[in-house]
Amino acid sequence: MPGAPPATEAYPPAFTRRRTIGYRRPVNAATTTAVRMPAAERRQQLFDIALGLFARNGYHETSMNALATEAGITKPVIYQHFASKHDLFAQLLERTGDLLHTAIAERSTGVDSPRQRVEAGFVAFFHFFDEHPDAFSVLYGSSLGSVPEFKREARRVQDTFITMIARLISQVDSDDALVMAAGINGIAEGMVRYWMHEGRQHSADEMATLTTRLAWGGLEDLS
Repeated sequence: MPGAPPATEAYPPAFTRRRTIGYRRPVNAATTTAVRMPAAERRQQLFDIALGLFARNGYHETSMNALATEAGITKPVIYQHFASKHDLFAQLLERTGDLLHTAIAERSTGVDSPRQRVEAGFVAFFHFFDEHPDAFSVLYGSSLGSVPEFKREARRVQDTFITMIARLISQVDSDDALVMAAGINGIAEGMVRYWMHEGRQHSADEMATLTTRLAWGGLEDLS
């Protein structure tokens, strides 16, 4: 049954790095000897492994049994942290979107001109998905349209991104900025989809430059 997570839990001691959201995952979890770990780190581990599973298999084809197996734990341990698979995916979606927004905000803070701010935001945007490709599959994957709550959360992520872009081009009327930001968001989504599907043949910096050049066509008078 769901409840407050314990202070520590069993966890295999061997780790290896993954290019996901900065978490760690066990090596050969099924055969390593379990040790205790803090509950907060357990949640991070479950987020990390779940991100990879959802990215590879989609929401419906990912099971809690598979998550438990990869984590080297039993399913009851998962339910100490998440009420259900639905709850896990919803929290993962929210967390991943928030990490993307934080990366963009940090990269664009302190940049002077609107064009430079927009380009800095795109640099953060493309570097985020270059470093965390599984995050792209979760935020832009087909699973989002299958559950209304997931669709709403994806829309929240998108609306937050649009608002951030509008602030980056804040030298125009706020209503106009939101309209233009929505268009720029569409350009960014199209560019990142093509880039990911084509195997990221351009660098993240090259994609940021290309996207800025394309998006800035209607905004060049602001620079």
